[in-house]
Amino acid sequence: MKFDPNQQEFTSETHFRVWQKGIHIVPPEISLADVTDEKIRAGCMQIYNCMMEIYTDAWNHPDEWSHALILSLDGFWRLTLHGGNRYVKWDETNNRILQNLSRIGFVYDKESIELFNSRYPLFCKAYAEFAHLYKKRKQNMGGYFSALDFRLFAKRMILDFDDFLRPLSDAVQTYFISLREYALSKGMKEDKVNTGFFRYDYNKDRGKNRCLELINNARPWYTPRASVPFGRFENFMEITENQPDADALVEYISEKFNFCDGCAANESSRAREKEKKKCGFYEVEIRGKKVLSCTAGKITTWKYTKQRSVGDADIPMLKRMMDIRMAQIEGYSSQDK
Repeated sequence: MKFDPNQQEFTSETHFRVWQKGIHIVPPEISLADVTDEKIRAGCMQIYNCMMEIYTDAWNHPDEWSHALILSLDGFWRLTLHGGNRYVKWDETNNRILQNLSRIGFVYDKESIELFNSRYPLFCKAYAEFAHLYKKRKQNMGGYFSALDFRLFAKRMILDFDDFLRPLSDAVQTYFISLREYALSKGMKEDKVNTGFFRYDYNKDRGKNRCLELINNARPWYTPRASVPFGRFENFMEITENQPDADALVEYISEKFNFCDGCAANESSRAREKEKKKCGFYEVEIRGKKVLSCTAGKITTWKYTKQRSVGDADIPMLKRMMDIRMAQIEGYSSQDK
């Protein structure tokens, strides 16, 4: 079956989870374009055809495939195709998954700890090899395995923005293309982290001078965010207050921005965090209004029956955030960089 990235309404969470998996799958004409070994290609095609049949079966039988079972599939493959795991016990969830998979030809021998499939005889070995290769090459390869992106078997992997756009709806694609084009037109450099995460840095210093992050991964939301270091936020707001559209900008920042002081990466912040036992303790003040810091963004909210992402009003504001961030970077002294 084909999954439409523009779909927004779902009759069950099972349908949503299947769709969420399906829209990220890379078509084999793309993922196998540079894979020349015929045996590898044959195994990959069986992986693709089998997984698509599993997702189709789940879509057609949502009462038998709960959303929890869909989310547990990866654990089932790890348990059965990696020779078992002494830390993971066979439980009722795996029994239910195997019962559903038996319709597609799967049989599991608990004594030998092996999974078989007569209909797709190459699947189990090929999938295990794919998983091993993913672990071997997983640096900056986030999302490739779950997306069945067999470019991992190629000698060289080349990311482009089409990989990022593939799972997105037409509307969200338009938004993200607009933000990307604006960033590049301002001289920002694109950092291709993986298929679901593109970053844009300004004025050479990678990371320190980040202006924009575009995020698209397995989560049910798509997030563009302006990137401002927590320690620079006060200066960022000073520049914002001097803009002709300061009132609108400040309102947008206070209502839609998220603030994080990097407690997971900052040693002194981690020490303070242990005292309070929770993220979100730190505050920033915007025109007398205190806002808690937290990594959770405010731009997006989600409910599976009504997908929410960026809207028309967000794009010009995010461009203005980039403008201010660039002005801030240009104002740094050479010692202060």
